[in-house]
Amino acid sequence: MIEGLVLLDMASVIALLFVVLIGLPHGAFDGAIANHLVAGRSFVAAAKLMTSYCAAAALVIAIWITFPAVTLTLFLIISMIHFGRGDASAKSGPVFMTQILLHGGLPIFGIIYFQQSSVIPLFDALTNGASDLAILISKIMVPVMGLMAGLYGLMAFRDASLRARFAEFILLAVVFAILPPLVSFALYFCIIHTGRHMRRIWHVLASTTSPKGLYRQAASFTLASWLVGGAAFLWLETGNLDAALLQVVFIGLAALTVPHMILVDGFFAKGQRHQTE
Repeated sequence: MIEGLVLLDMASVIALLFVVLIGLPHGAFDGAIANHLVAGRSFVAAAKLMTSYCAAAALVIAIWITFPAVTLTLFLIISMIHFGRGDASAKSGPVFMTQILLHGGLPIFGIIYFQQSSVIPLFDALTNGASDLAILISKIMVPVMGLMAGLYGLMAFRDASLRARFAEFILLAVVFAILPPLVSFALYFCIIHTGRHMRRIWHVLASTTSPKGLYRQAASFTLASWLVGGAAFLWLETGNLDAALLQVVFIGLAALTVPHMILVDGFFAKGQRHQTE
């Protein structure tokens, strides 16, 4: 399995625990989303969807173990797209694409840029020392984001509806430049991304399932993910607790993000567009 040495301070360890305890459970509502998408069909249809979800997660883990450097880089890119879609206030067009790049890229490549010396040991632990590709991509992305940020500022100056989101972008840039990488990522992931995701899906899911039922489903999937993560931690832990924790959290996030994106940004978003047409 992947090996790596890293020493985390207490703030970073707490940040990872917050990602596990607060940020990760927001994906546990994917079970409710799956049920919503196949509502009125059959148990078999729901089972097939969730089996495909778990298979995709397992495939990501297998690919990461085999090609960690490439997989980490691809994970950063798809996370940028996923975060950006969740943060974008525009629905389409140049503003939408700009917001995906900037709002999604900032908590990924912005953190890498501002905290590169702290990020490299983390990436080395996740890739068995092969962090160069991910760092190279960030060095390419940040100048592009800088140019686009200037255009975004001009858009916000001309369009009042963009100013609050642009101010958020600037504020987060300051936060990411000041705080340690895992702390700032946890704040973004647990508060902004998770909060917006839940507001986005809750009213839709609550229209077909009772809140009690939603919480019950989410609790079941959360507990299952914690059990799997705990087992993986015990398997990976060979004397470096911090490295094992880091690997379980972020490889686990990658494994869940891919099917989560397919489900939420693909099937669920498509269904919502069809209902509004």
